Amino acid sequence: MLRYRGNWKSRSELAGKAGAAGVLDFRKANPDYWGRTMQARLLAIKGPERDILPVLQYARVLTIKEGGVLIDGMEITSRGVKSKPIHTRQTWWCITEHEPGYAVLERWAPRSSTGFDVNDDEMED
Repeated sequence: MLRYRGNWKSRSELAGKAGAAGVLDFRKANPDYWGRTMQARLLAIKGPERDILPVLQYARVLTIKEGGVLIDGMEITSRGVKSKPIHTRQTWWCITEHEPGYAVLERWAPRSSTGFDVNDDEMED
């Protein structure tokens, strides 16, 4: 997961973490409930009926290169029985080849959602 609650994780948060090992299941979602969309699931290796991560709805493959697959979608969680679900954007980097895949994570430079640079106060005009 490259995001936490919709916000990009920093390079230091991603470095050194092995992620979640599992089987990627990318298929059409239930058209009666989700319409004509795709969903991505990360299933346990030993028991494929159990999800390791929350399901990504409205999933799409952004790119396949450098030892991995970049998938973007919406993680939908509910707060309670009568409340509306929370939709947060989620991005997965699924590694298919270990060395090049982890090298991409080492170079990962997430873009800022606000455009604010923490060093702006110290910068001179």
